[in-house]
Amino acid sequence: ASHMPQKGVSKKKRIAMPAKGMSRQTDRDCLVCGQTTRIAHLGIDTCRSCAVFYRRLKNGHDYICRSSSGRCARGKGLNCQRRRFDHIVRLLKQGPTHEFASSSTSTALHTSDSLFTKPTDFAILERLKTHYSAMSLHRLCSELNSRSNPPHPLEISLEKGPFFPADFAALTGATRILMSAALEFGSNAFPEFAGLPESDKWTIAMNFFYRFRMFEGFYRSTKIFTNDENKYFVSYALYFTIPFDEGFLKTAPEGADIPGVLRYMAKSEMCCWIKNARAEIIRVDPTEEEFIAVVVLMFWPHGDPSVSEDINRIGEKYRGEILKELHAYYRDEMGRDDYASRIGELMMLIQMFERTKDLKEQFEVMRLFNIMTDDNFIY
Repeated sequence: ASHMPQKGVSKKKRIAMPAKGMSRQTDRDCLVCGQTTRIAHLGIDTCRSCAVFYRRLKNGHDYICRSSSGRCARGKGLNCQRRRFDHIVRLLKQGPTHEFASSSTSTALHTSDSLFTKPTDFAILERLKTHYSAMSLHRLCSELNSRSNPPHPLEISLEKGPFFPADFAALTGATRILMSAALEFGSNAFPEFAGLPESDKWTIAMNFFYRFRMFEGFYRSTKIFTNDENKYFVSYALYFTIPFDEGFLKTAPEGADIPGVLRYMAKSEMCCWIKNARAEIIRVDPTEEEFIAVVVLMFWPHGDPSVSEDINRIGEKYRGEILKELHAYYRDEMGRDDYASRIGELMMLIQMFERTKDLKEQFEVMRLFNIMTDDNFIY
């Protein structure tokens, strides 16, 4: 009986299935070293060796080109680490390769034991790290070069700045730079963003500004100002000091009620909230990958009635994809299975920085003191 055909199914109509262990993936050449690969690591057509090389060396190693020309040949036989690393960075900036983007779903479904294979690549996280670094350098250089005595380009770095105490005029300029950079970041990092109407782009960028600026500022403060808990970044190059530094108002607009502002700041609960928020960042201590994941979740609205259903759908898509990559990151990179509570902590951080209403109220108070002008586009 075991050799009888199934009822209603002809032997001639049976479809030959691939043998167990066979894969329908196609061979492709690594875009960096030219070696053959079947999987698009990092979200682009790179082999596993190049992906491992990039992950190991992305944290600040400085390699010199073997030929000192910056033009070492790519492809098979590539042995210049500088050229290899720089080319991977350029490919990541371009985003996923077309073949990978169009076939990623079918490839995942057709690999052997696909339902039980643990993902090892973090396409969105890796891509967003690159775009965030580019945005950060753009902001830092723009802020520093707008100063009356800008530093030499060789003196500028993301880690060392230089950084300066904030004043009103400099912070106003830095805010405009951030908004411009956020729009560029959205277009470069997310294909869907580039095709949105201008009004939708601006709404997303504004909402991102209110969530992101303080979160990033506190996160970076814990890395840069490790021994001074009273300093926190308010832009990429500028920082505030607690208690409130009156020097901030030296470049306030003419006619500003500076005594009124000082009285208001003395009674404000903002300083207390700032200390609590920074303490929470220190407690959670997000990794670089977790920080980037939060940036993605802050950028795209999720269940927000003030934006269109299309935008919410895009936000839902990226929320699902970034959480999937976080699951893989905790399991495969961190070796953690009990990561549900960790994701919960990240979500609580996001909620802590959902302060759009409070910040708008603060801007309204500043406007009443003639500090914020009516043409300020973040108000």
